Amino acid sequence: MSDDKFKNLDLNLLKLFSVVYQQRNLKKSSELLFISPPAVSQNINKLREHFEDELFVKTPKGFDTTPFADSLFNALSPALVQLSYAVNTHGEFEPSKLEGTITVDMGQQVIPWLSPMMFTEISQHCPMVTFASHNMTTETASMLTTDQVDLAVQFQFPNTTKDIYELPLGDVSFVAVVRRDHPFKGSEATIEELLAYDFAIIEMPFFNTFHTSLIEQVVAKRGLKVNVAYRSTSAISVREIVTHSDLVVPGLENFVKHCGQGLRAIKVTNLDEISTLPLCAYINKKNRKSKKHLWLYEMVKSLVHA
Repeated sequence: MSDDKFKNLDLNLLKLFSVVYQQRNLKKSSELLFISPPAVSQNINKLREHFEDELFVKTPKGFDTTPFADSLFNALSPALVQLSYAVNTHGEFEPSKLEGTITVDMGQQVIPWLSPMMFTEISQHCPMVTFASHNMTTETASMLTTDQVDLAVQFQFPNTTKDIYELPLGDVSFVAVVRRDHPFKGSEATIEELLAYDFAIIEMPFFNTFHTSLIEQVVAKRGLKVNVAYRSTSAISVREIVTHSDLVVPGLENFVKHCGQGLRAIKVTNLDEISTLPLCAYINKKNRKSKKHLWLYEMVKSLVHA
């Protein structure tokens, strides 16, 4: 076989690989691809032969993936999205002609900094559109499937329904956020050093169990405890309280960068498991080829890394 594995590869197989990887189920994959389960199996075998890797291993519930398959999907997924965007936006699509309301639900850690940036972009490119942004709730998933919400932005979560399509936005950095003149003066700290202070928690009902944040779960696994003095689903109220107290709030570097006046970020040096978090956009699967939705996705992706 030639060393150039791309040259002789049927690109349709990459689309099939992406679907099977996400579904981990032969029947569900065949339904989405509009081909029979035996045809899916046959094409998986072609991919196995081409890449000289098992890719998918059968389990009682579907498939597990090999390390090579994981690596291939992570590299391939953004490229397929960009290819889809290039193909679907070729031709007449003018954001300036959009009308009505664009509705985006965002995680509580995301909305304070991303929402103003999106408003600026949308008001500039879509003068006839009203932009609406809301905190993500347990109702967001069903509202995506009924097109009441155009797009949702949140940390990656594992249990999406078959009607919701996930688009990667890249990783965002987790930090501890404190007021600029906080008694702890360093720019880096261990979690043990920070636990000497009380915490404020931005709660995310859609992402975490109520009153059990991600940081509390991670710290509890180490036999430690976070002393929480304040909880709220309002990131703005948390910001105001932290600005005028010695509380520490687990947050995102983007938050400090874009709306953290009077605040600073402390890098937590020994929480590797959550030092970065994958951020994703979610849309109704039927809109995965929509020029409007792909345009929104590309806008959000650029703003996340602005």
